[in-house]
Amino acid sequence: MKLMIESVIESDEAVNPEVIKQEMTGHLTIQDDEWILRYLEFAGTDEEVRTSVKSNPSQVTVVRKGAISYRQVYRLDRQTTSLIHTMAGETEMVVQTLSYDRQRVGNQGEIELSFYLDNAQERLGKYRLSIKWLEGVEDESA
Repeated sequence: MKLMIESVIESDEAVNPEVIKQEMTGHLTIQDDEWILRYLEFAGTDEEVRTSVKSNPSQVTVVRKGAISYRQVYRLDRQTTSLIHTMAGETEMVVQTLSYDRQRVGNQGEIELSFYLDNAQERLGKYRLSIKWLEGVEDESA
């Protein structure tokens, strides 16, 4: 399955938003109304990160395991917190989800969300995350 991930970060310090685009292969598992996307970022390097995105109609949970590890829940009806684990120690992050939508038609799907991210009473920025996929297609570069 081919994944296309786009992150847009808007911060008070930056004039223009930072845009990060990634394309990779991944795997989709569907269990009832939960979709589980799994993929590797920076595969085969010291920075390799295993990521799982679990989506159901009311929330998204992102679990990342690597040099930076965390489990963060994004839910419209409440503020959520998580601990970010790094080589330097742990930091608490606070998320206020602003929007969340998901859709899957045929062999294509998309999860979109936006949120504010805070750390130690400081607003880090407004984030928009879009994960699109095309089932049955492998990334030619893999």
